[in-house]
Amino acid sequence: MIRLLFLLSFITLPAQADTATRDALLAGEKAFYLALPFDDFIAPEGATQGAPLEGRLRLDMTALGGGFQLVRDPGDIAANPDHAVRSLPVIDLDLVQEGDDIIPKNQGIIETAHPYFDLIFTPGKSWAEARGQRFISLPFALMEKNANCIHNGALLLAIDALGKASVALAQIGSETCAYFQFNFWAAYEADWSAGPVEGASAIRETHRAVQAARLPVRTMAELPQGLEEKNFSQDDVIPPAFMSAYGLVLEGLHYRSGCATRLGPYPHCDSLVLPSYSLAKSLAGGLGLMRLEGLYGDAFTAKVSDLIPACADWGDVTLGDLLNMSTGRYASRVPHADEAAEPYMRFFTTLAGQEKTAFACTHFGSKTKPGKRWVYHTSDTYLLGVAMNAFLAKRAAEGADYYRDQLVPIWQSMPLSPLMAIMRQTGGPDAAPFTGYGMVLTTDDIARVSSALAGGDTRLISQFAPHPLAAALQREPRDRGLEAGAKSLRYKNGFWAWNARESLGCKADTWLPFFSGYGGITVVLLPGGNVYYYFSDSGLHVFADAVKALSAITPICGETS
Repeated sequence: MIRLLFLLSFITLPAQADTATRDALLAGEKAFYLALPFDDFIAPEGATQGAPLEGRLRLDMTALGGGFQLVRDPGDIAANPDHAVRSLPVIDLDLVQEGDDIIPKNQGIIETAHPYFDLIFTPGKSWAEARGQRFISLPFALMEKNANCIHNGALLLAIDALGKASVALAQIGSETCAYFQFNFWAAYEADWSAGPVEGASAIRETHRAVQAARLPVRTMAELPQGLEEKNFSQDDVIPPAFMSAYGLVLEGLHYRSGCATRLGPYPHCDSLVLPSYSLAKSLAGGLGLMRLEGLYGDAFTAKVSDLIPACADWGDVTLGDLLNMSTGRYASRVPHADEAAEPYMRFFTTLAGQEKTAFACTHFGSKTKPGKRWVYHTSDTYLLGVAMNAFLAKRAAEGADYYRDQLVPIWQSMPLSPLMAIMRQTGGPDAAPFTGYGMVLTTDDIARVSSALAGGDTRLISQFAPHPLAAALQREPRDRGLEAGAKSLRYKNGFWAWNARESLGCKADTWLPFFSGYGGITVVLLPGGNVYYYFSDSGLHVFADAVKALSAITPICGETS
């Protein structure tokens, strides 16, 4: 609560109507002294669709005016001038319109020359007003290099009847990032070049397919009788200022929160970019190895030492041991101590693939036989990705990438958003997917993948080896996985599991699989394809009360056993 009051004390939204902002754009005003309410970035009543836009948008990245306000920065990131966090990367992109949606040609992680940030663009909105001008409101996100922190913002600009662009307003007012939070706003000279965009038809077709496949969205106010929003916002535990989004899949409907920011509701909640952090351990590492096992039959038992030269002394440790974080190699027996140790931070800061792999192979010595003890290491899941690529290279052409070649086609068949097509990679000649973190996704992406897994959708689960997936989903009572930090927690094939028996008063053990991500990200897979999720930077992973509320209207006890 103290933090929230602090935010409100210095963030004052101007008391102006959205028409005032658009009038200023059209008049050619370039000053942008205050952050605006995000309500200014949405179409007003009476706006029309107008003729479809297609062309290229370029911004002169010399800010004409703006501001920067720190919210949280314990590591003094902003104080380092080399980081240049008070500036944006170069914005230069092709846009295509479909209906009132304005679609960036390139979605997903776009690497930039900026020293600290890369860019992500997602679909926004375009509209026309009575005076004939066209407006573009485009969501974007900054993603920290070599990391998974996301800072969400939006662009607003106008295009007149002659095709000339106004200045572009850019601002950021939210994030899913536990250690670096800020507000940013600035105005830039913009150039719009109308003309055909290569691949425009395919861009529109993909966009239509993704839109059509989305789960029907309902507001939290439309929850079924017996459920209240507070059951899932958990604002008595997680302060609203820390929450990016939360939702519930129930009987095929996606009940979703608004996407709150410090500058009002985010204008493009469907397109909000969310980081995976360690959800990738499940969605990439776990499903990736299950995919290879289904294709080849010997992926789980393949030896790390046969696939990664830097791990030549790893003996009998298998890819399955890597996935289960049970390699027997660690410094501390305390489950999470190694991950938080200062010497281990080098794993996260090293950029080159060869160096990151060498560190992951040599940092921990062998303490016990593999498969006996669970100790949390993101480096284990990273090595799994390196090993899976090597495993594929022995069976296919050089340059095979398990994520690009095996998982992305599955995402595209669903089809999920284009964000899911790209994962963070290390640099250099031995580049490899991060695997343990580094994906980005939308609320619909996580809702649909999780619901399909929880509900046993054969179109998805048939892509993976059946037994490892069933065990990960806690459908194999004799194969729950190793204890993971508490008696009520297990970790199996990259998936967590929690025993809800005591919390729900079940007569028998009731193990619920879930995904978990750094900073306060949780996705719980429930019986019948139901899902509860939230993305926060609160540092809290709590969901027992939400599951208990759900159990009052839908059976949960005993369903997973």
